[in-house]
Amino acid sequence: MKNSREKKLTIWEHIEELKQRLKVIAISLAVTTAFFLLFPSNPLELLRNPRSLLSGLYRPMVSDVLVWMKNYIAPHGLQIISLEIGAPLEIWAFASFLLGLLVSSPIIAYEIYKFIDPALYPNERGVVYPFVIGFTLLFTFGAAFGLFILAPFVSYTVILFSSFVGSIPTISVFDFYTMVFAIVGFSGFGFTFSLIFVLLVRFGIVGTSLVTHNRRYFYLAMFIVTSIITPDGGPLADFALFIPVMFLWEISILFAKRYEKQREAKQAAAETPATATTIKCKFCGHGVEPSEMFCPNCGKSQL
Repeated sequence: MKNSREKKLTIWEHIEELKQRLKVIAISLAVTTAFFLLFPSNPLELLRNPRSLLSGLYRPMVSDVLVWMKNYIAPHGLQIISLEIGAPLEIWAFASFLLGLLVSSPIIAYEIYKFIDPALYPNERGVVYPFVIGFTLLFTFGAAFGLFILAPFVSYTVILFSSFVGSIPTISVFDFYTMVFAIVGFSGFGFTFSLIFVLLVRFGIVGTSLVTHNRRYFYLAMFIVTSIITPDGGPLADFALFIPVMFLWEISILFAKRYEKQREAKQAAAETPATATTIKCKFCGHGVEPSEMFCPNCGKSQL
């Protein structure tokens, strides 16, 4: 049964509630973005020289994150240069927004949860919440894989292939950070596609045969997709993302088959006519077990 609170609210009250929750999300996102955008990375140093705050000549918090990413991901020998005057400013603003979105994501998730929870039945909660938790964990794992493994690997291929042709390995600062952000995002979502497939199988929208009967073509198409979303990495980087995604898909097929078997068992049970546990006596109408030859009420034979 749905929450009584959900029944009492009118459509306009729902819209007003949505408006308030969107306001909370917008404020939290603005505050966290401004923190990375403007807050100094070393407040103590700023206190010693307050004039730098007024002039804006200080390192904001986002700069430490970007410098760490560069030092961790870019291999020794890769030159990162600024080709456009506005490129560092764009990266500064965009990276602050992404970090603000990451930090405020618990607040965003909570506001969404509080808005949709009253409208869900208990059985719907049993599907939605495990899916949300699984999606979050897989996305986090995929993003971490992209940041700590795939992005450094792609950067190393720039050095590797440049040495093959005798060129100086150089990349613009805009292309470098765009590549990192794209790899982290696409890798995160790439790890969640298998979970979406399990959910579709559970609701009976697709079957596991869609993959199991066409594995060769399915994984070929998947490799093409991973090659497209892995920027400038070459075939080695394409395989680096394709292999763990393929492994997750094989695991998801095993889970999806369990849901498929459960659904088939329920359908078979619904189609099988129920057998009567008792029959009525031909003389008095009293209930008689099928194994009994005489009615326990009137004693007459049922043969």
